[in-house]
Amino acid sequence: MLQRHTDIPCLCVCVCVCVCVCVCGGGFRDSLADMSEELCPSSSECLIPLPFFTRTSNQGAGEARDFYVPNPSCRDFQKFEWIGQLMGAALRGKDFLVLALPGLVWKQLIGESISWSEDFPAVDSVLVKLLDAMEHMDKATFEFKFGQELVYSTPLSDGRLVELIPGGSSVVVHYEERMEFIRLVQKARLEESREQIAALQAGLMKVVPQAVLDLLTWQEVEKKVCGDPEITVEALKRLTRYEDLEQSDVRVLHLWEALTNFTNEDRSRFLRFVTGRSRLPVPIYIFPDKQGSETADALPQSSTCSSTLYLPKYTSAEVCEEKLRYAAYNCVAIDTDMSPWEE
Repeated sequence: MLQRHTDIPCLCVCVCVCVCVCVCGGGFRDSLADMSEELCPSSSECLIPLPFFTRTSNQGAGEARDFYVPNPSCRDFQKFEWIGQLMGAALRGKDFLVLALPGLVWKQLIGESISWSEDFPAVDSVLVKLLDAMEHMDKATFEFKFGQELVYSTPLSDGRLVELIPGGSSVVVHYEERMEFIRLVQKARLEESREQIAALQAGLMKVVPQAVLDLLTWQEVEKKVCGDPEITVEALKRLTRYEDLEQSDVRVLHLWEALTNFTNEDRSRFLRFVTGRSRLPVPIYIFPDKQGSETADALPQSSTCSSTLYLPKYTSAEVCEEKLRYAAYNCVAIDTDMSPWEE
């Protein structure tokens, strides 16, 4: 449960029922990561998707990643404004709210102009190509492809079919009218989430003044709110500090060899296991595991509150890679300090 709190200088208070965690930042960062995943799920495994954002048509195609846009059907503008405030707090602070939004949304949030050809392909590249082909096709091709089936209506990102003119669902589009049809479709799709984005912007600007946003590009705002999705080994090395370990220690060498074999998604999971965040930048501290002796069985331990990894002395880089990957994908619980049912 999340609630605003006016007595302390922080973003919000997380009340975790039946969860025991030392509240030094790790649990809070983990809750933001969970919130991000619930708002814009990275997979279809989300059991109860929230209504505020809807997945675009480009599901892994063309743009190589899924995006979300504010749901045109959701009219809970107060909640959108609150999400905008969270985005503003992430921009001003050091914690990320990872939202997979296209440039079309980020541009409108900071007041930049948008265009169909430049911005909408990230939302629906198939529609952009279809309308472009329609504009340049001859009459015979148009009539062969569409006949009497093309009418003045279009589906939005939420799947709703809307009329482009009064009674448009029963008005056939003729070849000579195709340019007007294209214009109406583009207008409807570019403006489909206008009210929701305005509410997000209102919340954002309650935390970040417009004068500050004017100094930033939309890409800079996205990175400040969401962090950097590209997690390279070189970037991780720059952000890592060693305690009671030398960079030449065999444990450290095994660690970097293992992370080199990881995919970007693997490294993101590893980062969340250690820090509670899934994106850079974030400092990482490496401590030797207290066991000391070589092992092929022990799993690494972490403290997300202090962004610390306790690294066992593995017998090889292969073993290190196996254990790190297991921990990154299977050890994400934060309530490990004690059982909530202990008296």
